[in-house]
Amino acid sequence: MMKKSIKRMMAGVALLSTLAFSATALAATVTVNSDGPNTGQTALQIFQQYFGPNPVDGPTDSTHIFETTSSGIGNVFQFHLNNSGDYDGSNTDRQRVELKGYNPSPSNVVAKQGETITYNWRFKVMNDFGQSSFCHIFQIKAQNGTEDADPILTFSLDANNLTFRHSPVGPLTTLAQTSKSNIIGKWVEATVKFTASDTGSLSMTLKDVSSGNTLMSYSGTKDMWRSDADIVRPKWGLYRKITTGMPTADIQFANFQITK
Repeated sequence: MMKKSIKRMMAGVALLSTLAFSATALAATVTVNSDGPNTGQTALQIFQQYFGPNPVDGPTDSTHIFETTSSGIGNVFQFHLNNSGDYDGSNTDRQRVELKGYNPSPSNVVAKQGETITYNWRFKVMNDFGQSSFCHIFQIKAQNGTEDADPILTFSLDANNLTFRHSPVGPLTTLAQTSKSNIIGKWVEATVKFTASDTGSLSMTLKDVSSGNTLMSYSGTKDMWRSDADIVRPKWGLYRKITTGMPTADIQFANFQITK
């Protein structure tokens, strides 16, 4: 009887250990969702809760960042830029409205040197606002140091494609791309995972939410750090060069998940 009691006790300990491990794994993922339009918190308040007191570069009013609903997805965030104005501060040649991680953000949404982090989210490009000049809807950037101006990674819209680009400090190089016809007006799911180091592993997948088909992917080793940086950090939203005759821009986001 004693042997059976010991076995039961050990099984209980194993179960508790498994539950504890599962709880730890779950706690390592930050999930950010809209709570719906005209209810609960505003989009800005939700972003402040998870990313810090000033989590948006660009205008923060409810015409530029707000909550709405999307068929088949539910509550979502929508970012908007007009076809003029909405300048990036004193830079009147470009526009920006971006959710960001930055130095004051909690450590679980940004990466320090040597850390591995995964960003997973869903988005829908509402209209064709891509252009030959820069037009980014996602960036990974360094903060501080001598090389933090240019992004390390981007999802960028050009005249024909959505491209996944990398820069080791210098010109961006295209790692993967898919036709804009595969994404405009459709919900897609992106996953970007990397190790923040000079020779960091990097993987990306982009899938059509409706069909589950992979639209583009990448896996390899890239320079994912900047000299003297404090952190590398995510940016989601709209950042584009101002050009003659450009349209308004709208993009929706849902189900941000960040895992370390």
